[in-house]
Amino acid sequence: MKKQLHVLLLALLPVLSINAQPVYNASDYAVAGDTVFLTQAQTGSYNFDTTGVNMTWNYAALTGVSQRRLRFRLPTQTGFTFTQWPYIYNSSNVNLSSTDDQAVSLGNFQQTDPNDYFLKNNSLLEQKASSFAVGVNNTSINVKNVYTTSDVLYRFPMNYGDLDSSLASYTSSIPGFYYRETSIKRVNENEGWGTVITPYGSFSNCLKMVSSLMQIDTISIDTFGVPTDTLYFREFRWMSPGWNYPVLTVRQIKTGMIYITQSIEYYDVQQYFQPNALFAYLPVGPLVGDTVLFQNLSTNSTGYRWNFGDPASGAGDSSAAINPSHVFNAAGTYYVQLIAENGTLSDTITLPVNVSVMTSAGEESSASLLHIYPNPAGEKICLQGINAGEGEILLYDCTGKVAGKFPLAPELNIADLKPGVYFVVIRKENEVIIRKMIKT
Repeated sequence: MKKQLHVLLLALLPVLSINAQPVYNASDYAVAGDTVFLTQAQTGSYNFDTTGVNMTWNYAALTGVSQRRLRFRLPTQTGFTFTQWPYIYNSSNVNLSSTDDQAVSLGNFQQTDPNDYFLKNNSLLEQKASSFAVGVNNTSINVKNVYTTSDVLYRFPMNYGDLDSSLASYTSSIPGFYYRETSIKRVNENEGWGTVITPYGSFSNCLKMVSSLMQIDTISIDTFGVPTDTLYFREFRWMSPGWNYPVLTVRQIKTGMIYITQSIEYYDVQQYFQPNALFAYLPVGPLVGDTVLFQNLSTNSTGYRWNFGDPASGAGDSSAAINPSHVFNAAGTYYVQLIAENGTLSDTITLPVNVSVMTSAGEESSASLLHIYPNPAGEKICLQGINAGEGEILLYDCTGKVAGKFPLAPELNIADLKPGVYFVVIRKENEVIIRKMIKT
């Protein structure tokens, strides 16, 4: 009888070992110098709600469509000097940073060089700051945000059944153009454990964490406010001890009474998906001698080859930088080419950049700010120094869309325009004049 019991216990040992409840510690999570490749998968009718103990979640059928590279480094390695941002040089504030080098474009607004800053210790991982470069209205600046209240992403050690909640808040500001105030309520629950299977492989002893988030955004653009928006998100993360990042992450947004999957990504080796080359540049109407900033908006790419179509610039006519700059020293149309590469795959895009010569009258008027008010004359504005002739007047709104197009004339009727911020661009041969106009 004793021998039979001994044999039975030996038979159960492998099962108990494989199915032991996992514990995810701070030492498991990424450190400076780590690189993680995350493959984005097509969204579909997958069920991510199932949960429990000793589960098997099989998502091996996910289909990858693109990939991003997440790099971890020290906060002091993100390009800011101590003078520019002393906050990140204090390891009591932040001691870890990550970036995926992704770029975002919306109208005449381009965001590049994103960085998130964290404080990581044995008890938690909290986001305390962020930064990015933004190009808007012919200007490129660095935006630095320090959270008013940090966002506690994880509490260590992570165990099955853990439940915690936290509040976070931060502001983003581009003086004179953009302001955003965000508050977040986060509830994290480790509601299951077991094995998760992805196209990369099988991960045993995973914790399944569910984060429920309520995000309130208050945004104003220039002097005009946007109604406060409240969004509800849900994030599923499978954490496997020994792996420095969630092996599977699903993000959903609540629409009505249901959650819709926005994104799925899984831990992977580097894959070579077809790149898509795309870029924008500022200023949109460059003048001779201006420094033109190129914002790389390519996806699925790890290498870049630029040609600015300006052979007179010699060696400066090409670049391998992600977001290069170039000075055109003569008026004309330059065809700028970007080749985005990913392994042996590549994609090419060529866009024209029209470089003009500004007259003295244009230089004087380029800085003027026109406040337009309703008046009996039908809200007409006079453009000093502009005569009727060949050319055109374009009105752009703050998203970069054309709001009006008129023949060249010294008087402009804006009676049908909604209140807002507009940029008046006057083109006549090689002359470009830009004014900022506010209609109230």
